Amino acid sequence: MMNNKELDDILNDPIFNLDDKEKELFALPEVIKKGKNKKQKADEIAKRQPCENFEDYAALFVQVHQDLKEGKRNLVRFKEDNLREKVFFIADGVMGYVDQLDVENRQIKDRIRKDGRSRVIYEDGTESNILFRTIGKNITKNGYIITEMNDGKELSSFSMPNQVDDKDLVQGWIYILTSKSEDERISSVENLYKIGFSTTPVEERIKNAKNESTYLMADVNIVATYKVYNINVKKLEFFIHQFFAAARFHVKVGDAEPQEWFVVPLDIIRQAISMFADGRIVKYVYNAELQALEEIVFNKKERIKTERAPIAGLEILTLSIKQVHFDFILKGEQIVESRVLKPTTMAKLTRLDKATGKRYVRQPSVLRLYSGYSKDRDVLLVEVKRTEFEAPDFIMYHLGKILEYDIKKSTAEATGVIK
Repeated sequence: MMNNKELDDILNDPIFNLDDKEKELFALPEVIKKGKNKKQKADEIAKRQPCENFEDYAALFVQVHQDLKEGKRNLVRFKEDNLREKVFFIADGVMGYVDQLDVENRQIKDRIRKDGRSRVIYEDGTESNILFRTIGKNITKNGYIITEMNDGKELSSFSMPNQVDDKDLVQGWIYILTSKSEDERISSVENLYKIGFSTTPVEERIKNAKNESTYLMADVNIVATYKVYNINVKKLEFFIHQFFAAARFHVKVGDAEPQEWFVVPLDIIRQAISMFADGRIVKYVYNAELQALEEIVFNKKERIKTERAPIAGLEILTLSIKQVHFDFILKGEQIVESRVLKPTTMAKLTRLDKATGKRYVRQPSVLRLYSGYSKDRDVLLVEVKRTEFEAPDFIMYHLGKILEYDIKKSTAEATGVIK
């Protein structure tokens, strides 16, 4: 974790060099101050305590995050049988680890249910002696159980060798590329990959990459290629693109906006391609916020959607918020969304100028807001009129009009979107 001096060094950039008149622009509205103070008071009365032996667990959290990004672990919805000792979970965006669990059947009102105390370690260095049922409620409301390790098998082609003979023809290649672009909008993005297809060998297809907008007008590196036999390659490519649609990279190159670039960890892409090959993919969706594969339960509940908004070329910042704030923004009753700048959110909320080594607060044109982390969560796109910073760590996004939404019917009724 960063110490205060390191954080001060990172924040020592031109956005903080303000005179008195400029500082007036960052005056914190009273309503935001109250909200911030209320949150601080809530934190003060929370039952979590510092974990004295956190060093015994820190590396585990790092490894589990890596396992999720490599597709070796997945996210599943809460079930009592899944919550046991030595299991990891996510609730309200924070990973926890059930170190000890003392559970028995108890009479709760008119039912016999499991309950008891547990020792839970959190990735922020705290721990709590929390009730089993409380953990379950927190995960059910806004989180997931993290599965045990899986084998993460991959395939090099879309037909097993013994299924291919000299009568079969290669239909094409699915490929994964990285860009050699020196454009900071592109070069500064981690886990940026192009997923495409070609009916000719990939080496031939990319020879003119630096002159084609689909390749971001730059040369590329070949990361992986997959031969496809007896399958419509174009349809397969379409389904892969749809699967990762929430992680599509939006950038304008000249007059074009390429559609085949995605911000997804490489191992997740490999795992997804493997799952398309054997059909397992139908049981999963990609969770872009947590960068992990999520098991799904098919839900045909009615949703209310708007037409797609014209956001090509705009900088979009994706955030998760609580349902109550989501509803207020959708109704136009909340016009500021704020964030506290932390070491864990530094890369997301700021950008690095490679030339100077300084960081600047990002100035997004649009916020993509998710209501929590559940599989059927609501999502909306809202205009950002301006971004303000209050030193040392408070960022405010002043919101404008709603550009697009995809919400549950119940949310639409509760917020007055439909009567």
